[in-house]
Amino acid sequence: MNIAIANRLVALRKANGLSQEALAEKLGLSRQAISKWERAEASPDTDNLMALAQLYGITLDDLLSAETGAPVPGEKAQDAEKAAEKPSETALQKKAGAMFKFPFPLLVVILYLALGFIGNLWHPTWLLGLLVPIYYHLAGALKVQKPKARLLAMPVPEAVLLLYLLLGFLLHLWHPAWLLFLLIPLYYWLVASFFKPKADAENGENKQK
Repeated sequence: MNIAIANRLVALRKANGLSQEALAEKLGLSRQAISKWERAEASPDTDNLMALAQLYGITLDDLLSAETGAPVPGEKAQDAEKAAEKPSETALQKKAGAMFKFPFPLLVVILYLALGFIGNLWHPTWLLGLLVPIYYHLAGALKVQKPKARLLAMPVPEAVLLLYLLLGFLLHLWHPAWLLFLLIPLYYWLVASFFKPKADAENGENKQK
């Protein structure tokens, strides 16, 4: 027996949820005989091949079709179960996907050039460039499933920097606008310290009970 067929026998056994001992018991053989088949050290005779095909609900040709790449019975069902276990995409994640596809940097460049050439507003409209990292960091945060992790991924530092520069250039409030930067560590501390996922909250309540 070649190694490809031996591997197929292993795959078929596992796909049907059988151990070597359980398969040996069904066939009236020893576990060592099954082990030798699966290590390609021996080949099952015709009667055992037919018994295996009947046990797995396949034809003898399918049983020996390792070279053709025929699927192992049960693999599709297992793949479907794995797919079902994966969490479905939320509305926020779909929105994030649409944001990534949208050519936001191109829009910013066009807007900046239009304001520059038409209104001679080269300054402070260059600040529009800061919207690009804010935009993509926001989209990335929306992709995160866990609410707490999503909040921690928000573009808070970039937004604070943009607001500080706007207040400085437009209103000359460099002071006390620099105090806005204190909001950054405060934000992360509040999220990390006080935001508890629902599961954690429930676990805490159960422990108290």
